[in-house]
Amino acid sequence: MFLKKFSPSLYQTVEQPEKLSPQEEPYYIFIIFAMMKRTALIITLLAGSLFLAGCGYRAPLYQSYIPEVKDTTVYPGVRPAYKELAALLEKDTQMGPTQGNSVTLLPEGPIKWNVLKEDLEYADKSIYIDHYRFCTDSAGIIVEDILREKAREGVDVRIILDKPANKKEHLQELATLKKDGVELDLFRRPVMLLDHVGANLATHRDHRKILLIDGQIGYLGGRNIQYEYFFNWRDADLRIVGPAVADLSAVYMENQERVAPQLKPIYVEKDLKKAAQMDNLPELKQFTDVTVQIIPDSPDDKVLPLRNGFEWALYSAKKYFWFYNPYTPPPASTLQALKDAAIRGVDVRWIVPDNNDVEIMKGMGESMYKDLLEAGVRIYEWLGPVMHAKQFMMDDYLLGVGSANMDNLSFFLNYEVMALVYDERTTRHAAQTFAAELEKNCVEITLEDVRKWNVFRKLRNWVVRFLAGYMT
Repeated sequence: MFLKKFSPSLYQTVEQPEKLSPQEEPYYIFIIFAMMKRTALIITLLAGSLFLAGCGYRAPLYQSYIPEVKDTTVYPGVRPAYKELAALLEKDTQMGPTQGNSVTLLPEGPIKWNVLKEDLEYADKSIYIDHYRFCTDSAGIIVEDILREKAREGVDVRIILDKPANKKEHLQELATLKKDGVELDLFRRPVMLLDHVGANLATHRDHRKILLIDGQIGYLGGRNIQYEYFFNWRDADLRIVGPAVADLSAVYMENQERVAPQLKPIYVEKDLKKAAQMDNLPELKQFTDVTVQIIPDSPDDKVLPLRNGFEWALYSAKKYFWFYNPYTPPPASTLQALKDAAIRGVDVRWIVPDNNDVEIMKGMGESMYKDLLEAGVRIYEWLGPVMHAKQFMMDDYLLGVGSANMDNLSFFLNYEVMALVYDERTTRHAAQTFAAELEKNCVEITLEDVRKWNVFRKLRNWVVRFLAGYMT
């Protein structure tokens, strides 16, 4: 239509080509196919580099202010120095801190597996799962069987999964749950180029890991439902019972509205404080009467709560900021916040996997080492199986655990969720685990180590960093 409207003479002056002979047709078809394939490859590379760079439509719209907290009676479960953070994140998410929660840290996969399996088996009202990936391997098939049995018993069982993150054969197996009464819905498939145009035209990845049981128990963190996460990898999850579960349920409902708006609201226990008081895991260390703030992040919003919270903690830290993170690069502002904290004397330490499950991320992480080490950040590589945890600790009081990596995908393009714990006991316990793992499972990387890398390693790191770009 464009040519007909603006260049009518084109059709009048150009001679029509002679009809191709049968012998010539395959040759020309091959040339056209090759040209199309080459064009598609170029478009894919460009789209991929934009996607890795996190150049989402939200980035230029980033504007935030930190509310001034004049009323000292607000957020009674939060220390005065941290009320500014609570107000900032409530402004961004409409979710404030809640008191009276029972919290259990679950860094060890087999322990989480046993606790989760028992919670699922005792469910008598509802089970709601919003996960990035659900593999029907040796672990996933056990969960599947429990869900099938519970649905037959009349328990309300619903599952939301990110479609492209799950293999076709696993989705086909999980689809058999529908005949037993399980509601299974798939999150929309991303369109890479449209991700950089507008939210209404595009789709983004559901990277959240939420599991709700009987309207009173909530799990969130980094683990998918897959054997590797429970029995091989190092990850981090929280089990929460209490008022924060109502907010986590509201986050679940956000995605339910996106994929299955016809469904009724999910079940939430009315007296969640009482449920927290009655919660008891005798073999695990539980922390009671804990203040928790649930932080959802969505590419549909015009705010960046995860990046805001992460950077506030870095700029406010006085003693230390320790974190686990497997995937990079972060926005340039976050990278600068890490360096600034170390320069002013904060003890900044990062545990990063030596063996990364995404090969390109090894070079991506290493491309940041020199700048961070020169600023004073201490970097430790986790030896052995993959380290997949997304967790930070600050000044023996603030703990963050969730699905979000310290990278542009999590901060700008994905649907994520994190829990902030305002509690000295819980944070100190997490920090003790971090310190023990530095000694037992990690090796420290120094500037001298980086300078000894060969030219090919340095070139690889530069290339992957160039492709990823920076986000300011």
